[in-house]
Parts: sequence; C-alpha cells; structure tokens
Amino acid sequence: MPPDTSPERTSVPTLEVPSTSSGAERPDATEGSSPAGGHDEALKHLTSVLTRHLAPLTNTIARHADRLVDAPDPKRRRESAMDVLAASAQIDDLLAALRHYSRPIDAAAQRVAVADAVEDTIGLLDDTAQTRVRMRVEPEADRSIDADPALLRQALLNLLKNALEATTAPETVLLRAARADDASDEAPQVAFEVWNDGEIELDDPSVVFQPFYSARPQHLGLGLPIAAHIAEQHDGSLRLSTNSVADGGTCFTLQV
Repeated sequence: MPPDTSPERTSVPTLEVPSTSSGAERPDATEGSSPAGGHDEALKHLTSVLTRHLAPLTNTIARHADRLVDAPDPKRRRESAMDVLAASAQIDDLLAALRHYSRPIDAAAQRVAVADAVEDTIGLLDDTAQTRVRMRVEPEADRSIDADPALLRQALLNLLKNALEATTAPETVLLRAARADDASDEAPQVAFEVWNDGEIELDDPSVVFQPFYSARPQHLGLGLPIAAHIAEQHDGSLRLSTNSVADGGTCFTLQV
C-alpha cells in the first residue's frame, strides 16, 4: 500500500474533457475526414458497446421468463424472478450511466467539509466494500472547499469502485485527502487520492480515461470519464498520478 506521505508521482497526461456544447465545432477525428464520418464512427462504436452489454442481459431475461412460465416448482420460479430483476437492474444502471455521461453537468457549488465528503462517499458503499476502504484526511486538507457535494461524492465513488474492483479482497484501498501540490492561500485546492495495490499494465495507461474503455467486459467504461467531467466543472482535474508498484501502487488524483 502507499506510504504515509505521497511518493514522487509518475507523470501521466491528464484527461482533457472536450466541450459537449451542441453549438461548438468539433475537430475531425483524422485529417480529411468529414464531421458526418466522425459521427458515423462514434455511432458505430456506441452501437457495438451497447450490443455487447445489453445482449447478454436481454437473453438472461428471456431465458428466465420462459422458466417462469414453465417451471412448476415455486422455488425455481422465485430464483428465475430474482435473476430477471437482477438483469433489469443492470440495464437500469447502464442507462443511468449513459444519461449521466451525456447530459450537461451544472455544478451548484457550496461550502463542503473535506472530511464529511470523504466519510459520506465511503458510506455510499455496501458494508463489505466499506470494510476494505481506509481513509485519511491530512491536517492541511481538513477544511471546507467550494464544490457541489453530490457531484463530488459521485466522482469519488466512481474512483473508489474502480479501485476496489481492481483489487482482490481482502486487500484494501485508500482514500486520502491532502493539500494540492500547486495550491496557494488564494486558491487552496484539495487533492483527493484513491490508491490501490498493483499497477495498470498497459503501454498507454491514459486509455483508461477514454469513454467506453474497460478491461472488465461487464463494465460500460464511463466511471473515469464522468469523474473527469465533474472535475472539469469544478475547475479541477483528474489524473493518473502514480502507476508503479515500487511507488506504492496505482493512484488516481481528483483535484478540486
């Protein structure tokens, strides 16, 4: 796990979130390509992603719906009904993530205590996950910041879930709040660090910020892009600040 003080960070490019304004012109994906061509490619990619995620769920619902009709055993009918509900809930989660990612994010800033934001976020996890999260709020970060509390919790929750799923139980992850390296008395920003053991073994680790990228097939790959978008709305940033076992593991830093 990471040391008590942050190790020297490996430089990794910060995700630049493009404007989603409908009136803004978007650069072509490649030189000489038309905007319509770029739109078609994006649509094909989205269709592929949705098909990959929705097809198994709809097949599960259809299979267990047949069992509900044919199974005489009440226990088997109940089991099939629970499987249908579980698949339906996964579809709801997928659609909610798409809605959250596609709609404009308008942050309503207010004074938020850093320690409360950390504790409240951990409290949103289930009981088992909570036991695997350690928290540490450094004295210089134990203050209030201007942020949208709901959006801040959402961003931190996305990072925690990502770290927990990348770590095998019973190993723990760390949510640490510290004064940002480039903070000043006039702009006292806070860095929320989410640490887990191991490292991202990719030639280009920054691809994890790309929408719909996920090493886990069951995931939509929007957790990090949504967190980055929320950071942008707070004039902050999200970056992969450490990615080395020798330096303590993997650390995503949300600065607001």
